[in-house]
Amino acid sequence: MEGTRTTLEHRMLNDTLGALGDGSHAKLSAEQGILLLEGWLNALPGDVGAERILAEVTALRDHLKTGQPDGEKIRHWLLSMASHTLALSHEPSVDPTTMNQLKQLATALRSFTNQI
Repeated sequence: MEGTRTTLEHRMLNDTLGALGDGSHAKLSAEQGILLLEGWLNALPGDVGAERILAEVTALRDHLKTGQPDGEKIRHWLLSMASHTLALSHEPSVDPTTMNQLKQLATALRSFTNQI
């Protein structure tokens, strides 16, 4: 099971980086965002250190589902997720490839907030 979760995490990381690119020109609908967030909710349970991110992912997903998104709230959650993602990239158990991808994701999330 551990191997499956790791595979799902890496797939979600690749999918999210593919969707966001560097974050400066990403075009994501609320529905696409919800799907990505739900993917992360499936990939991260049980990961040490991911609890804070899971709470933010859940809050952001639920907020997007209301159909009345508040840009400031979304920005706050994304910036917080970026900070937690960057912190996770420095964990000793993270391999160098994943570390670089996590750093890219943190940068893309920050950059994406400029479009909101």
